[in-house]
Amino acid sequence: MRKKALFGLLAVPLALLLSGCFLLQGFWINSNQISPGGKGTKATFQIHPARSGGDDTAHQFFLVGVQNADLKVTKGTWGTNGVFGGPYPLTSAPGLETIIGDQCQSNGFNLADATGLTWKGFRTPSAVNDRDKTKKDVIVEVGLKALASASPGDYGVVGVTGAWVDDGDNVPEASDGFLCTGVSQVSVNVSA
Repeated sequence: MRKKALFGLLAVPLALLLSGCFLLQGFWINSNQISPGGKGTKATFQIHPARSGGDDTAHQFFLVGVQNADLKVTKGTWGTNGVFGGPYPLTSAPGLETIIGDQCQSNGFNLADATGLTWKGFRTPSAVNDRDKTKKDVIVEVGLKALASASPGDYGVVGVTGAWVDDGDNVPEASDGFLCTGVSQVSVNVSA
């Protein structure tokens, strides 16, 4: 059955103290059904600058978590709709969910407590200037495939986005500042 499932969008607009944040407006799977070993689909984030009042910059990060090893998260692309300097490839950030740790919590969500998921992290290669354009949305796409051995059924996919303020070495570290600005869960169906 083809359906677009959205399990409780938890976009977390916060009283933002961190500059250069982009808030999650939507998270969805482009194709609700994929085939084992097929070309897959995209998990799509729709985000926009958090506030007006000046040009603010920060790296943006994205985490995609899958509940089963039958799904594989592939590459990510910033600005597929051609805004805020896009499109360009996101940089893979292995272990980003561990580096962020308890810094990502609000409204009852704590990334450190999200267990049972395999995460893949991405970040913008440089800080993004929001250009004080709060009415411009950015589309970020992350590839998602089902392994050839994947069992048929519905699989949960979690998307988390936020800002990272680097200490100047362009390497995500626990001592850097992180703020999650949205989290959502959807599902994708792997066909028989």
